[in-house]
Amino acid sequence: MRTRRRLAFLTALAVGAATFATATPAVAAAPSDGLVAAYDFRQPSGASVPNTATGSSLGAATVRNVQSADWTSSGLTLRGGAKTSTGNWVELPDDILLGDRSATVVAEVKASQAMLNSFHFLWNVGNDSAATEYFFSSLNCGSGRTPLVGVKSSGVERLVGAPSCGVTANQWVNVTSVVDGAAGRASLYLDGIRVADAAIDRTPADVRDQSLNTIGRAPWPDPLFQGAISAFRVYDRALSSTEVAATAAADAETHADELRAQAQAILDGLALKDISTSTDIDLPTAGGRVTWASSNPALVSADGTVSAPVAGQPGGTAQLTATAAVRGVTATRTITVTVNASTETAAQRAARLAERFVIPGVLESGTALPAAPEGTTVAVRSTDGGVVVTDGVVSGADGSITVRVTDTATGATADRTFAVTVLPADSTTQLLAYNRVPTLVTEANNADVALSMHLAVGDDDSWRPLNENYGIFFPKTAVPVPANGPRDGDIRSLRDPHLFTMEDGSYGVVATRTARGGGADGTQTSSVLFARSADLRSYDEVGMVNLGVTSGVNDPAAVYDSASDRYVVSWTSDAGADMYTLFADLGDASTRGEVRRGEIAATAGVDEASVANFDSGNTVPVDADTLAALEVRFGRVVNTGVTAPARVEIAQGATLDAAALAKRVELSYSDGSKATRPVTWDAASLGAVDTSKPGTYEVTGTIKQPEYATPFADERADPSVFRWNHNGQQKFLMIATEDIYGGNIDPQGGAHMPIRVANSIKDLSDEAIRAGRNVEVDLLRRGDTDAEGRAMTGCFWAPEYHVIGGKLSILFMPCYDGANGRPDMFTGQASIIQLKKDAQGRDLDPAVPANWTKAQKVLRSNGGILNPVQTISLDMTYVEDSGQSYYVWQQLGALFIAKMDPANPTRLTSEPVRILAPEYAWDNVIAEGPNVYARDGKLYMIYSGSTVGDTYTTGLALAEAGKKVDLTSPSAWSKLNYPIQKSGVFNGSWQLGTGHGMWSQDEDDNLLYVFHARTDNNGLSGRDMFVRRVHFAADGLPIFDMESAEEIAPDNRRVTATVVVTAPTGLEVTGTVSARCIAGKVTQTVTVRNAEGFPVTVTAKGPYGTKSFGSLAAGKSSSAAFTTRQTSIPAGTVSVDATATVDGKAVTDSVSLPFAAARCG
Repeated sequence: MRTRRRLAFLTALAVGAATFATATPAVAAAPSDGLVAAYDFRQPSGASVPNTATGSSLGAATVRNVQSADWTSSGLTLRGGAKTSTGNWVELPDDILLGDRSATVVAEVKASQAMLNSFHFLWNVGNDSAATEYFFSSLNCGSGRTPLVGVKSSGVERLVGAPSCGVTANQWVNVTSVVDGAAGRASLYLDGIRVADAAIDRTPADVRDQSLNTIGRAPWPDPLFQGAISAFRVYDRALSSTEVAATAAADAETHADELRAQAQAILDGLALKDISTSTDIDLPTAGGRVTWASSNPALVSADGTVSAPVAGQPGGTAQLTATAAVRGVTATRTITVTVNASTETAAQRAARLAERFVIPGVLESGTALPAAPEGTTVAVRSTDGGVVVTDGVVSGADGSITVRVTDTATGATADRTFAVTVLPADSTTQLLAYNRVPTLVTEANNADVALSMHLAVGDDDSWRPLNENYGIFFPKTAVPVPANGPRDGDIRSLRDPHLFTMEDGSYGVVATRTARGGGADGTQTSSVLFARSADLRSYDEVGMVNLGVTSGVNDPAAVYDSASDRYVVSWTSDAGADMYTLFADLGDASTRGEVRRGEIAATAGVDEASVANFDSGNTVPVDADTLAALEVRFGRVVNTGVTAPARVEIAQGATLDAAALAKRVELSYSDGSKATRPVTWDAASLGAVDTSKPGTYEVTGTIKQPEYATPFADERADPSVFRWNHNGQQKFLMIATEDIYGGNIDPQGGAHMPIRVANSIKDLSDEAIRAGRNVEVDLLRRGDTDAEGRAMTGCFWAPEYHVIGGKLSILFMPCYDGANGRPDMFTGQASIIQLKKDAQGRDLDPAVPANWTKAQKVLRSNGGILNPVQTISLDMTYVEDSGQSYYVWQQLGALFIAKMDPANPTRLTSEPVRILAPEYAWDNVIAEGPNVYARDGKLYMIYSGSTVGDTYTTGLALAEAGKKVDLTSPSAWSKLNYPIQKSGVFNGSWQLGTGHGMWSQDEDDNLLYVFHARTDNNGLSGRDMFVRRVHFAADGLPIFDMESAEEIAPDNRRVTATVVVTAPTGLEVTGTVSARCIAGKVTQTVTVRNAEGFPVTVTAKGPYGTKSFGSLAAGKSSSAAFTTRQTSIPAGTVSVDATATVDGKAVTDSVSLPFAAARCG
């Protein structure tokens, strides 16, 4: 049974009485050992803030661009603004942590809402360059980020972030960043509580140039920090958790009045008042921020359970006190609860207790019945159909079970009858549904992933996770994605998923929905997330279901109760009370019954499971077909066999080469799918076949499985590889976005658009460049002008090759200088260049920049820009289907589509339509990089989401192909609920942030997936290009991460073909018949030739006689004359008979030699 571990703190009801503000207890002072800088920003004025750290040689801090209004009694207001604006910021002394391997930085700050949604540095130890080194902290909760501490050195950045935001705008928060160089770990604390901790291989000592240390100013072009700062401390050692807590408490004390007012406001929001009742009360907890205490727990407990006297007995009263706390500063309010005598009869009581006993509708044979509810006994009265219950264990076949529930207090009883489906134990598997405890992005287990429903298969006493222990069901955004783009605050996650079988045999999921990262989103006070699934491979989110409480909903669970034809939903309140209610239709809150107290044994979960970072879950039985389909979709598909090549027969003496053998062999896989791969036949094995001697031979070969370098190309993001017919010669073209150190707007050395051209895929690689087999050419560079004459100064993002209207084309996004005179991504628009042709219509050399047209923007049919809201449009791709051409691209954080005419590729012919928006935590904030492949009547559109970096993922949407479907209709596309490709281990090494992929093909027609991943290869930190082959599973979906040994099992890589050299079945004797006139009469000449390698006896017989040529030597010819004695003859034939001895056996053959009519005179 799952322990009710997550008593989320306490949630909402309105009652009212007296409120008391309690005094804050005395707190320990902040530690002084190792303190090198301490700045108190509560001074009334000035631009210099003294360093109050005793014995420190570091000087004062200087407030730049300070104004007198910036100073308040609680701290320095930081106005924010662009980095180049007159906004204020603080300059700290140089070399503040020079050479220190360990450090602690403490900042008591307020952050504006804008800061919580944008990139910034709260503080920075380093210099004015972002290229190579810094030590910093940030409170950015947008763009996939959470509060973090980070160190960058030698160009490689390491970040340690919290699983969720945990910061409220415009409220004081204590942010402590700790790096322990000796332990090799970094930690982040918010208000004295550690929210992040991870290994780190960099320290402040690695930041060697500390010539511009700041508060509120980043080395990047991020905006200045907006909010306020009260205190700032720097230690040259790692503080302990106890010391960090003491420091946070000391800083909180300076704002005690403000914090107490916040606590008071929480209680005021509950509008508490006195209560009179005879039933349990739902005590509000304001989302876990309020706790309760009772003066008379025997009458009314702190969780709201009421022990009402029986009818006729006197009632009583209890004082309930609500306490709200903010950073240890509290406020309280007390109400009076008057408890009246109960009016419930014994029969009503028995019926109420009985409804807590539920037998699930689907059971594995051998499953024990649920435990009896507390205060009852349960006995099986009868069974019907094939079901058998022995000593409380169910077996047999489908049927019904009738039980009697007895109330031990009164002796009253209630009977219940359940319909059950009993699955055979030998073909049934337990399936574990669960979420995980978030850990690290580098383990593909950050909160966006961990806080989703995962599935694992029961294997004996252990569990085998599906989908590489990655999420399978993710909740959608809190509201539909707005037309102007996704909002980070709308992203949702879940915890405590509970999977159950619904009345019709399909599946349901209930869970606690959370804000992104796991924090409360307000719904946990009263509601559960509900979704349906027909097959556990796709999910239909119904939405939030209100359970009729305000005291918190934790560990929600559900079971279908066939005895009442209701769904029982159970949960635990914030105070730990077991609660439940019944629904006729779980998707319709109007069918909900009253809320009651008590535990439902049938909804018990699992306390522990042998799954990495397991948090909370439950199990359900599934049949063999359901499991098999799950294994196909989420299991590892491996090569299980290879079909032997077809036998080859050749005639004795014939020439044998590889062309005579099978070019490809068929491979079979564990899921029932098939694939073919080319074979390279061994030259020595071919040469060993003696075609002069009849017999059976074996030729061996190796299945071709090229291994591509990892990475294939360094600092090359959004890669495109294109197989192209260049005037009859096959070529391979590569193009990508320069991503040096992750800087792709205005990269070091200036923006450019590099391409590579080769005769093979491998010769597009960096290795080929280093070996001198290829060179990279810049088609465009910073400063080149477009067709309008404007200088393109940056970006050159997401270039893709396509043939559009018969012309090799590149779709890409350049950008231009913005208001600050530097490249600005928001000036970029999807554009096209096309390769020119010569006078004969032949394509020019694509590696010559002058052979391409000037860049032109793709515009709407009326000439307007694609994105009138933000300007920027990017990641454009081209699709053809059923004779219609389309562009698909990203703008406003989503994918848009429109029709176009290849003859005029710079204009759309229909209005842009949004067809896909990022709805989940795994594809949060952005959907971009579309690319489409047609196969077996389907269009497979891959796209990427979850922002650029280690969290990048690849999604999949499908549409019908070749059926004249209007692809501009959003309903034409169906999207998977989970990524089709994500970060994970591939061939033994982690690949993070896999995405922005493109379908391609190699020299042997194998389908390829070309994509980028974020790496630190060669000490760089940008995105690198990778190449993999694609396999299609039995369910028709692509597999992008099939490893080498899974693609072709080592034992199957060598194949053998049987070659049979056949002895001749006849003799190779040829001949001709000619005619001439002698003395006015026709005379025939018959010439025969022995083409065999041995003597042959030949005889010719025709209308005008028979001639014997005797034994004709190998390769020799002989002639004989036939006198017709006629002046003319008609056309006819001469029969040639041949005999010989071959391998000791007599062989005979014959051939007919035709002749034409002839005349003399």
